[in-house]
Amino acid sequence: MDFLSVTKDYQDPMLSPIEVVERKGVGHPDSLADALANEVSVKFSRYCLDRFGFVLHHNVDKLFIGAGHFQNDYGSCERISPIQVRVNGRMSNVLGNEHIDIESIQREAVSQYLFQVLPRLTVDDVVITPNATQCTKVPHWFTPRNRDDVPDATAPKANDTSFCVSHWPPTPAESIAYRLERYFWEEKDGFAIPRFPEIGQDIKVLVLRQENRLEVTLCVPTISVHTASYEQYRDMIMEHEKKLQELAESIISCHRLDVSVRINPYQRLYMLGVGSCIECGEEGMVGRGNTISGIISSHRVHTQESWAGKNPVYHTGRVLGYLTSKLAHAVSARLNVKCSVSAMTRCGDSLIPPRFLGVSVDQDVNPKDLEPIIESELLSVNYLQEILSFRPWIERL
Repeated sequence: MDFLSVTKDYQDPMLSPIEVVERKGVGHPDSLADALANEVSVKFSRYCLDRFGFVLHHNVDKLFIGAGHFQNDYGSCERISPIQVRVNGRMSNVLGNEHIDIESIQREAVSQYLFQVLPRLTVDDVVITPNATQCTKVPHWFTPRNRDDVPDATAPKANDTSFCVSHWPPTPAESIAYRLERYFWEEKDGFAIPRFPEIGQDIKVLVLRQENRLEVTLCVPTISVHTASYEQYRDMIMEHEKKLQELAESIISCHRLDVSVRINPYQRLYMLGVGSCIECGEEGMVGRGNTISGIISSHRVHTQESWAGKNPVYHTGRVLGYLTSKLAHAVSARLNVKCSVSAMTRCGDSLIPPRFLGVSVDQDVNPKDLEPIIESELLSVNYLQEILSFRPWIERL
C-alpha cells in the first residue's frame, strides 16, 4: 500500500490542560441545514439508483433555512411570518428524454425530515423553495444524454483536491457533548424524534475541561404552550439538569474526572414556540454545523470540507469524511490504540484509494496489521450504500 503512511505521533486532547467541545443539537439552525441537504441528496440518489441504476450529478450543499417570525408567551404561540427553506445547489433534471421531477424530490425530502424533528410545525409554517439549477461549464454534466455523460457511474474520481481527517476514540468531553444532547431524542425509522413534548429542539452543548474538571453548559428551550409560568419553566429545567448530571457522571465513571452540568445558567428564560430559533429570525447554512462525527472539537485537527448535501459517489468531503471516520473507529477497536486517520485526494485522481492515507497512532503498530483493516473498511466497501444509510444525528461512528 504505497499510499499509506503510519506514524506514532497521535495528538491526544486529554494531554492538554484545556479542552473545549461543542455540539449543535439536532434542532439548531445549522444542524437543520446540514440534515436537510443530506436528506435531499439521499432521496435524489435513491431515486436515481432505483430508476437508472446509478446516481446522477448533484450537489445541494448551499441550503438555507430560517428567517421565520413567531411570537410566543407562556401558554401561547403565534405565527407572524413563515420559516423559509431554500434548496440551493445543482441537480440533474433529465436523463436523455426522461424528465425528473426534482422539485417534488426536494420538497418531499425537506418536509419528511423537518416535520418529524420539529413536530409542532405545520405545513403553513414553512415555505420550501427548490432552487437547484443545471448551470455548469461542462456540457451535459447536469443534463446527461446517457450514461456516458456520467463517467463516475462506473469509475468515480476525486472531485476536488481535499483533505479529510477523523479520530477515535472520543475523549470524555467529546462523549459528554454528544450523549447529553442525544438524551433529548429517540430514534424511529432513521429519524430523530423529540423525547419530551415540553422541551424544544434547538439545544446546544458546550464542554470545557480544565485539567480534571469538566464544566458542561447546555442551552435547552422549553415549548411555550407547555410552559404556564416561569416557575414551571424553572422546575422543568432543574429536573432535566438533575438527570443530565447523573448521565454525565456515568459517562466519566472510569476516569479520574469531576463534572458539573448546568442548563440555561443564571435562570435565563429560553422558551420557543415551535422548537428552533429559525422561528425568531435566526438562520442556518450548510457547513456551519457539526463535523460528520456529530461534534465540534476545538482541540482536534478537523476536516475543513463540509459533508452535507455533496455527491455521495465522488465528492471527497462526503466519501472520505465518512470513510476516515469508519476507518479510525475500526483501527482503534481492532488494534486497541488511539488513532487519527487522514486522507488527501487530488482533483481528477483516484478517490479510493486516496492519493495519501495517514494513520497516526499512540503506540507502535506494524503497518502490515493495518492493511487488512484498510482493505475491509476502505478499499472493498460499498461506500455509497453505507453513506446513504448513515445518519450522523442518530449514529456516531
